[in-house]
Amino acid sequence: MNKPGSNKNFIAQANIEAGVYPARLVQLIDLGLQPQKAYQGKEKAPAQEIMLTYELVDEFMKDEAGESILTKPRWISETLPFYGLFADKAKSTHRYNAFDPKGEYEGDFAKALGAAINIAVVNNSVGDKVYDNIGNASTMRPRDAQQCPDLINPPKAFDLDAPDMATFNSLPEWIQKKIQGNLNYAGSVLEAAVGGKPQAVPPKAPKAPVSKKEAEAEDDAQDNPY
Repeated sequence: MNKPGSNKNFIAQANIEAGVYPARLVQLIDLGLQPQKAYQGKEKAPAQEIMLTYELVDEFMKDEAGESILTKPRWISETLPFYGLFADKAKSTHRYNAFDPKGEYEGDFAKALGAAINIAVVNNSVGDKVYDNIGNASTMRPRDAQQCPDLINPPKAFDLDAPDMATFNSLPEWIQKKIQGNLNYAGSVLEAAVGGKPQAVPPKAPKAPVSKKEAEAEDDAQDNPY
């Protein structure tokens, strides 16, 4: 999550080796209504987005000597459009079902915080840089989940409809700016709580279409390098 320049004590970390890792959902962030990149030459409507962050249970940050810091597990995030569970082919629905295969949380993503899950990490090259991304996620077997280590960091959720400012202020600045750049930020509860307007706030936009056809198209949503 941290980037060079955001922490004077930052130690560059090697890419996570591609493969399947046991993890727990540690963070759920509501990013609001965000513009979408064109897909196959066609413009896409804005969409509600969420950021999911996973804490790997057996991969850790390294110190200057290359030794694992057992109090600092590696995190990896993905950003994806969020639709209702009626969109059974949408990536957000796939992720939710991986967290809650028995439907015990009644569609409430926040209740999945701390859930054990298997994630497939892939390494994507963009120019001369290599990014760690989430290729897929799957439900962990119950007996494996029982043996999966607990979260080291406290779980965190941020909801734009009821923004908790302590949570918002704890987020990295680049995530705060992304949230403040969402198309419904102007005039929102969060803007009032922040007490000022960000630069070049876009005009308030209507809610993104949520028809099943449009939501299912998000099955092709691209991964985001962080």
